Amino acid sequence: MRVNKTLDVYYHGMQVGTLAETPDKRIAFQYSSEWQKNGFSISPFSLPLRNDVFVPNERSLERFGGLFGVFADSLPDSWGQLLLDRHLETLGITRSGISTLERLAYVGKNGMGALEYLPSKESDFDFKGIGLDFDTIAKECENILSSKESNQLDILFKMGGSSGGTRPKILISENNRDWIIKFPSKSDPEISGKREFDYSLCAKGCGISMTETELIPSTVCEGYFKTERFERRDGEKIFTITFAALLEADFRAPSCDYETFFKLTKALTKDAIYDKEQMYRIMCFNIAAHNRDDHTKNFSFTHSDLNGWKLAPAYDITYSDTYWGEHTTSVNGKGKDITKEDLIKVGCDAGLTEKFCLDCLEEIEEKVKMLDNYLKPNHRKTKEHIHFKERISEINGL
Repeated sequence: MRVNKTLDVYYHGMQVGTLAETPDKRIAFQYSSEWQKNGFSISPFSLPLRNDVFVPNERSLERFGGLFGVFADSLPDSWGQLLLDRHLETLGITRSGISTLERLAYVGKNGMGALEYLPSKESDFDFKGIGLDFDTIAKECENILSSKESNQLDILFKMGGSSGGTRPKILISENNRDWIIKFPSKSDPEISGKREFDYSLCAKGCGISMTETELIPSTVCEGYFKTERFERRDGEKIFTITFAALLEADFRAPSCDYETFFKLTKALTKDAIYDKEQMYRIMCFNIAAHNRDDHTKNFSFTHSDLNGWKLAPAYDITYSDTYWGEHTTSVNGKGKDITKEDLIKVGCDAGLTEKFCLDCLEEIEEKVKMLDNYLKPNHRKTKEHIHFKERISEINGL
């Protein structure tokens, strides 16, 4: 197998720069001369737009496989990484036998976000048709998660091998619109797809910006969650970077607070009031609706020549717990037992008015009550649902 020691990074056909592996397995980066003249800093705090050779610190080896965070964003997470590992096994390549740079070469032009990596080890994927029904795909995903053989591994790799997150998913294109479809993991209840759909409706009702969402019918569960990709628009790739990448932070552990999120939003969006208000709504909704998986990779910014940096639409909003029983991102120094006063303080410290913060909290408090009402008639009283109902009752007094 030809081993990549360098990769060129592209965005909309223009070379952004070059990645090169150092002897200690860190991945250095340098902007191209063309990008220095006509581009923008793809990671403002780590990669300022100048003619330097940037080398990530040693912590990047553990956090991002030796990459800067902006490039690690292109790598698949748990599910996509599992598919890539299985795909490599069919080629006779072990997981330990492939470098981080090689993994980016397999991502090629098919990664999440807008960056592309050349030379690629995979051809462009066609997301337009798969010839399988969604219940069959869900079963094949279950087989892979259970370490069983799948006859559709090649299709699943092409449809989901570049995706992020832990839950199985595929990427499809319909009528020049790009979508993500999620399937249950081994630990998910059968309501997971419908619940995330219901959460998306509630979040939108609370004034939170999200892309279009749908619920795909199923004969074996209560449906599969489908959401339009915000980093695709009319077939064009939109540059995206997660908060984790901007901060070079480990998203797997509680390492940040919402106060830092507001500071990031202020710095990148030039203190745009809309983006700050969106961040506040998302924070309050996550607390009220018990979305504790609010880590740094579940928030992003987009960049365009027209609008500059903007807070990306909200995503991965659903009921979730953590094994340590707290929110991944803290509020006023707290990961649990967060009060209305804590939320108002964070909002006011970010420059929002107390009236806006109070009005927003009252609106979300009222709208979150809807969750139990439209979930209850549509599924069995599972053990997890009972806990879900109890938690919703608790936070109604926020």
